[in-house]
Amino acid sequence: MYSIGQFSKKTGVSIRTLRYYDEMNLLKPSYISETGRRFYENEDIITLQKITGLKTLGYSLKDIQELMRQSQWDITESLKYQKEEMLRKLVEIEKNIELLEYTISLAQSNQVIEPEIFIALIQNNLHMESQQRWLKEYLPNEVVDEIYAVSNGNNVRYDENLINIINQLKIAYKNQFTDTEVHTILEGLFSQVPHELFNRLLTEPKLMEIQLDSMLFSSPFSKQEEEWLIEKIENMLKEYKTK
Repeated sequence: MYSIGQFSKKTGVSIRTLRYYDEMNLLKPSYISETGRRFYENEDIITLQKITGLKTLGYSLKDIQELMRQSQWDITESLKYQKEEMLRKLVEIEKNIELLEYTISLAQSNQVIEPEIFIALIQNNLHMESQQRWLKEYLPNEVVDEIYAVSNGNNVRYDENLINIINQLKIAYKNQFTDTEVHTILEGLFSQVPHELFNRLLTEPKLMEIQLDSMLFSSPFSKQEEEWLIEKIENMLKEYKTK
């Protein structure tokens, strides 16, 4: 019989983890003394090996707990399901690595970035596919596809320009630039969109009615900055339409 300390050294599993497994009813000690000390036997090593083996295959402790309750289970189907889960996680990990590479490049290009701007760019990058699906409920599919083709996802050069424009707009709001000065900055923003696509957007009747879902579309601007910016954009678009 082994004390919990001895069992921990023998199996390489920490005392804290063994206590947690006890609380989850995954691995109960074979004996608990009157003083509350836990003791384990050799048979408990086999149970622990089952747990660590299933964990290695990517099973969650909750899933392992369910499997351990069963006297037998369809191991083939269980393993196939687990393989699919691991492949799904692999895709997510690869996407996260790609995003990290992009953010490192962006951070190196812009040593000083306001947290609100940086976080907004990352959040919008993460939700890009969901954003497109959401926008297609209001705008023609081909228009939405063209909009997102402009940034082309993880486009450091495009986002560098965007960061610069956002910073200019924040300065313009703080210092209350004239409409003419703000329009000059906005022209730089709109110039990132191909001329033909920009003109098509101007003819979309629902464009100015769209209320973006804040859970999907992260903004680098404060509420006050947004209200000011929307007003400036609306005024500028009206001017474009009258030309």
